[in-house]
Amino acid sequence: MHSRRVIRTLLRQFLVLALPALGIAGCDLLPSDGPNANYVLAGAIEKKKADPAAAEQFALVGIDGRIAAEVDRFYQSPPISVPPAFRRNPGFGTVGVGDTLHVTIFESGSSASGVFSQAGKGGAPELTVRVDADGMITIPYAGRIQASGRTVATIEKAIEKGVADQVVEPRVMVFVAESISSVVSVQGEIAKPGFVPLVKPDVRILDVIALSGGTKFPPYETSVRLTRGRSTIDVGLQTIIEQPDAYNVKVDGGDAVLVTRTIRKFIALGAVVRPGDQVFLKGSIQLSDALGQVVGLDATRSDAKAIYLFRKEPVELAQRCGIALSAGNREYVPVVYQLDLKNPRNFFVLSSFPVRPNDILYVSAAPLADVAKFMQILAGATGAVTIPRTLTTNFPAAQ
Repeated sequence: MHSRRVIRTLLRQFLVLALPALGIAGCDLLPSDGPNANYVLAGAIEKKKADPAAAEQFALVGIDGRIAAEVDRFYQSPPISVPPAFRRNPGFGTVGVGDTLHVTIFESGSSASGVFSQAGKGGAPELTVRVDADGMITIPYAGRIQASGRTVATIEKAIEKGVADQVVEPRVMVFVAESISSVVSVQGEIAKPGFVPLVKPDVRILDVIALSGGTKFPPYETSVRLTRGRSTIDVGLQTIIEQPDAYNVKVDGGDAVLVTRTIRKFIALGAVVRPGDQVFLKGSIQLSDALGQVVGLDATRSDAKAIYLFRKEPVELAQRCGIALSAGNREYVPVVYQLDLKNPRNFFVLSSFPVRPNDILYVSAAPLADVAKFMQILAGATGAVTIPRTLTTNFPAAQ
C-alpha cells in the first residue's frame, strides 16, 4: 500500500510538470494525423511574421454565408456551347459515299422499241452499284448521276430522266442494299463498341449509347465526346441526362461518339469516421455531401470548430473573398477554408459551399484529445492512473 501511494504521488508531481508542456508541444510528442486548430492558425501567423511580403500566399478564410455564396457563384458552370454543326437537322434518308444501291429500271411492255425490250431483258433490268468517292453512280444509258446527299426518291427521278431518251416510259425503283454512310461509331467505355446503323430519323446521343449496351460506369463518372467533321462537343453523361433539351442532340451518319471515364475525387483526412479517397457520387457535391460521404465527424476526438478545406483558388475568386494578394499570386492562391460547426447557423452553409475535385478535407482533433491520449498512454504503462472524468466526457476511458 505504501509503495502504491508513493507511485501515485510521483505521478501527480509528474503530471503537474508534464501537462503544461503537453499543451505546448503535445502535437509533436503524441501520435496524430495532422495539425490541430491552434497549429493551423499559428502556421498562418508565423508565415506573416517570417515573410510579410508573402503573407497572403497562405490565406485562412472562415466560411460564412457570404463566402459560401461567392464561392458557389464563381463555380457555377456556364452552359456548354453547342456548335452550329450539331444544331441542324441530320440528313436522315440520304445516300452517302460507300453505300450500295440496288437499281431496277422498268420499261413499258406495250412497245418493243425500248432499248431493254430489244435486248430481250424483259423490260426490267436490275443492277447493283456503289456510290463512288465523288458521290456519283454509273447507270447504263444515263451516265454519271449524283447520288450522295440525295434521297432515294430523288435518285429515282434522276435516273428516269437520264434514260428517258433510250427507254420507253421508264420507271425506276432504288433501295439501299448496304448502308455505310448512315452509321455512327460508338467507342470507349461502352458495353458493345462498334457501329450503330441509323434506321430511323431523330436518333440522339442517348439512343446510340443505349443501342450499344450502355456505359460501363455510372453517369457521374462518364464523359461523352461527339465529333462531326471538324466540330466536337464534350459533355458529361450526367449533364446530358439532366438537360436533354440542350445536350441530347441528334446524331448523323458519320458521327463518332467516344465514351470515357472521368473519376473525380477529394481526400478526407483527420478526425472523420471514414478517411481516405472519396469519389464524387454525383455531378457536383457540396460540403454537406462530403461530410455525409465520410459518415460525419469522429465523435470521440474531432473538433467541430476546426473543419478545414485545402484548395488553390484562382486569383479572381481570392479577390472576391477579400484576400489581399502578394506579388507572387499570379494565377492561384493557396486557401484554407475553416468551418465552425459549433455555431448552428453554419449548418445552413454546408449545403451551399461546393467541394471541388482534388480538395483536401481535414478535420482536426479536439485540444483535449491529446491530453486524454497522454493519460491513456500513462494508464497503459502503469495501470495506476485514473483519467479525470472531466477529460473523458467525449473520450473512452482506458481499459
